[in-house]
Amino acid sequence: MRSRVTEQLHQILEQSLKTPDSHAKGLGPDSASSSPLVIPRGFSPHDYAVFLLHVAAEIEHGLLIQYLFAAYSLGGPQVPEVDRSKVVRWQAILLGIAREEMGHLITVQNLLKLIGGPLNLERDDFPWDLPFYPFPFALEPLSAKLIARYVCIESPNTWPDNWAAKQKEIEHLAFPNGSDGFNRVGRIYGNLKTLFADKALMPDSCFHADTLPYQASFDEWGRGYAAGARGAASPGAATPDVLIYTAYSRKTALDALDAIAEQGEAADAVSQEKDLSHFERFMELYQEFSAEPDPSKLCRPVVGNPRVVGEPDAVPNTTYIAYAPSRYWAELLNLRYRMLLTFLAHSFRISGGAGGYEEMTRGAVLNRAFGEMYNLRAIANILVTLPAIDVATPSRAAPTFELPYTLTLPYLERDVWGLHLDLIKASEDLIAQVKGTAGNDGDAFLTSLLAIDGNAAATFRSALNDGFNRSATRTPGGLS
Repeated sequence: MRSRVTEQLHQILEQSLKTPDSHAKGLGPDSASSSPLVIPRGFSPHDYAVFLLHVAAEIEHGLLIQYLFAAYSLGGPQVPEVDRSKVVRWQAILLGIAREEMGHLITVQNLLKLIGGPLNLERDDFPWDLPFYPFPFALEPLSAKLIARYVCIESPNTWPDNWAAKQKEIEHLAFPNGSDGFNRVGRIYGNLKTLFADKALMPDSCFHADTLPYQASFDEWGRGYAAGARGAASPGAATPDVLIYTAYSRKTALDALDAIAEQGEAADAVSQEKDLSHFERFMELYQEFSAEPDPSKLCRPVVGNPRVVGEPDAVPNTTYIAYAPSRYWAELLNLRYRMLLTFLAHSFRISGGAGGYEEMTRGAVLNRAFGEMYNLRAIANILVTLPAIDVATPSRAAPTFELPYTLTLPYLERDVWGLHLDLIKASEDLIAQVKGTAGNDGDAFLTSLLAIDGNAAATFRSALNDGFNRSATRTPGGLS
């Protein structure tokens, strides 16, 4: 389904096209980042900034999931021995960029906290095609065409000289309709920078420094991701850090937007720093992958747009995972995905500088969020080895990453802890369904997962009991 953000986006862009004022072009996805912005009807400048950050969050979240899916599609027992190290390196590149998108998503939430907007962890869903969004959301196995799409959406307006000769070839492969068939990610950040920099539209009173303790920091989320730690497109090449920026003023907010743009989504120029941008890494990956005589042998035969929610024929252009054990594993992945997003949302409601009770509970939530990232990877790696339809067909299942019915947290803190416990209980029931369906390694993972969940449940019950009186008498922590 579409998010409410994307439904309203059509109306906003339609207004801009009908406005006789030429400045209205600044609202459209084809506008340059330097174009003046027109605030659409029904919005104040501040509210429009919140809206654009919501769009940015959904773009980052969508790209993160698509890059992860492409990474998990690589590999398999059919890969020739001589190619396996190369495939592992390619997967590391994709997973590294996906982690960097996670950093962008978290930074956007920090900016929403800064200006007093509600958080947004939603994303677009297949099979919609919407303005501002790079291209229709889809979960597809890696191919030269798919990498070409990634090159295009992460590209600057002007390609560097060493790759300019390939621009038409790549754009035509990725989008047969040419440059009108996609939107560059950097444009949304260009519009945001224009709005944030204008003191007449966004006065200093819009920026709330007191939200800083509630924001996510690199010290908390950047564990182990120093420069070069996430795979490089060529031997010895450096890669950027996972960027997680806090912000307490207009300047620090603009610095955060600049940093995200420069890491790979710049609308106007390629970074001249030693670190490779997303565009540059995807470009090198495209050159290597497209040079393969038979690249299909390097990928698993996973199904595209896998799904388990709803009836088998309910959503066009998707593949329902019909094989029951695989379906249960996919349901477990969906549930753990929901748990990750719930932990992430909850972390922004707990102060990181209060000490005592809040410091303990924030640490517990962040620890589980990290754990769920690894759990999702483990479940995805199991899914791609299992049949998608039945044991007689070669197609493999794949991670579904389907969004839950809601990402809204309960109002009271005690009820948020109750939600965490509900999700752990639901996971326990699903684990009972999948035990014995993925071999000894699968069962070992499930045993470990049950133990981890047992420890987490004990912590959450303690937090619920300790915080019961606090939660019943006050609103959730921090500005939201």
